Amino acid sequence: MSWRNPIYENLVLPVTEPDSCRGLAGRLRIWEERESLPSRQLQEMRWQSLRQMLRHAFQTSTFYRRRMEEAGVHPDRMQSFADLQQIPELTREDIRQHADAMVSRDFRKEDLLPSATGGTTDTPVRFWRDRAALREKAAVQWRWNARAGFRPGDRTFYLWGATVDYAENPSWRWRLYDQHLMRRVWAPTSKFNEQVLEQYRRMLLQQKPEILYAYPTPVSLLAQYLRETGASAARPRAVICTAEPLLAHQRQLLEEVFACPVIEHYGSREFGMIAGGCGQGDTLHVNPLAAHVEYVPVADAGGLCSLVVTDLLNYAMPLIRYRINDCALPPANDACACGLSYPRFSPIAGRVADVFRLSNGDIIPGVALTNRVLKECPGLKKTQIIQEDWDRFRIRFVPGPGFSADDLALLQRNLCSFFPIPLHWEFEQVQDIERERSGKTRFCISRVQGQPVQRAGTSA
Repeated sequence: MSWRNPIYENLVLPVTEPDSCRGLAGRLRIWEERESLPSRQLQEMRWQSLRQMLRHAFQTSTFYRRRMEEAGVHPDRMQSFADLQQIPELTREDIRQHADAMVSRDFRKEDLLPSATGGTTDTPVRFWRDRAALREKAAVQWRWNARAGFRPGDRTFYLWGATVDYAENPSWRWRLYDQHLMRRVWAPTSKFNEQVLEQYRRMLLQQKPEILYAYPTPVSLLAQYLRETGASAARPRAVICTAEPLLAHQRQLLEEVFACPVIEHYGSREFGMIAGGCGQGDTLHVNPLAAHVEYVPVADAGGLCSLVVTDLLNYAMPLIRYRINDCALPPANDACACGLSYPRFSPIAGRVADVFRLSNGDIIPGVALTNRVLKECPGLKKTQIIQEDWDRFRIRFVPGPGFSADDLALLQRNLCSFFPIPLHWEFEQVQDIERERSGKTRFCISRVQGQPVQRAGTSA
């Protein structure tokens, strides 16, 4: 099968999505050629890209000039990747407080494209990109997609939790564009029960997708339903998992049920695609010319490291040594059997969200709450949702600037409207939401086991 779809790369995507896809075909050719470069040449190109980004930030960003000068660092005096560690790590709080000072003076802010960080634990924070960066990132994304067997225009079934990526109540024009031209079908992951799972099975059979693109937890719930019921389902060309860690037992289940390769992608709202699977088990690779990744050891965590990432593409608002709040073990340095010269990347151990099981039998993946509940509560800096019993939840929260009782009231209204049955909510204000000993930061925690106890007014 060809990795390319010239009609979509040269015409459909550049015309319909010009901000991100103008010139896509040419960029894809360049990124494809870079994959065949020897590792030593890629290492030198990465160093030059990093030096160029550091010089640019030092010269054009008030925030970074001050930060480097206070650390006694100058880009022209840096001799190796290790010297980068002299620059303090960047946090979401830094972006929240200093976003305007971080933007490069080489760009007019009104010409930039806004986005926001993900909200797995922290409240989303706005940042900006220039169009050139967005187009390069789109090409990087499509290149990783191609390696997984996913081409522009392929029929794709998205089992997805981030409502920012699709229209929940689309107009007929958008449905025509999304479903018939782009050939995409979106299935929300906010709630699962037997009726929803059967509906999604029928949607799969109707669409016959070539690609199943999904969060690991929801797609594993669907696969488990298909296996337990023996129901027939479509056979995609590949299952691509992203947004949370893909666990070994989930990969095994998906390969068994869908009878196709299961590929993991790793990225973030801030950087786009950072690493992609190559098909050799759970091995991923970092694109070294799009992002520079550091592994900073976490104390008393058995060798686990915090990921610190520098964007090599976005010059409008540089992100240098950004603590992305994910953890991983340091990767192996030996050559991969796939033949790709890109550095290896270990699967992440962060972003683990539990599944909530309710007394009426409904299943709520924790990842579904991020964009449907928490993004509307800007007064909360961090949150953690803990299911203590079938009908009792505890919300731990860190107040943000301007916090008031109205923020908790809004959160409770959102939770009550989101969950399908009445539940009891307790709120606990804390100074911080700490990592576990493993290095993970868990957004959702479920402490219930077994089958729900039958209660009056509920049905199992």
